[in-house]
Amino acid sequence: MKKFKTIFYGLYILYFAFSAFIAFYYEKIVLHWDWDWISTWTGLIRLVLQMGAVGSILFITEIIVENIHLISKRSKIKALESEIVDLKAKLYDKSNERETESKFEPSPASTSELPQAPKEE
Repeated sequence: MKKFKTIFYGLYILYFAFSAFIAFYYEKIVLHWDWDWISTWTGLIRLVLQMGAVGSILFITEIIVENIHLISKRSKIKALESEIVDLKAKLYDKSNERETESKFEPSPASTSELPQAPKEE
């Protein structure tokens, strides 16, 4: 995804640089340059509309790809969260097993402290 974003950011920079160039020098483009496809003001307007369409396509493509990426990340996060919950449940069960085992088994120190029955002679 990082490569995709850097490529799209590069395309955006080129797109906006070209758009800024046209915005600042539109009069010189129409009046002084001899381009066949921008020989009149209507040709320039067509170019600007085409540039708007290209920019919209770039923007929509980036939104779609980012949403696909976010959906895949969210599904991975949900899977990992459910795995964490399962592991916590197993850990809790093991700790309960240890507590119950320790309750039923007398410790060695406590057996020596028990009162002894009197010895008969």
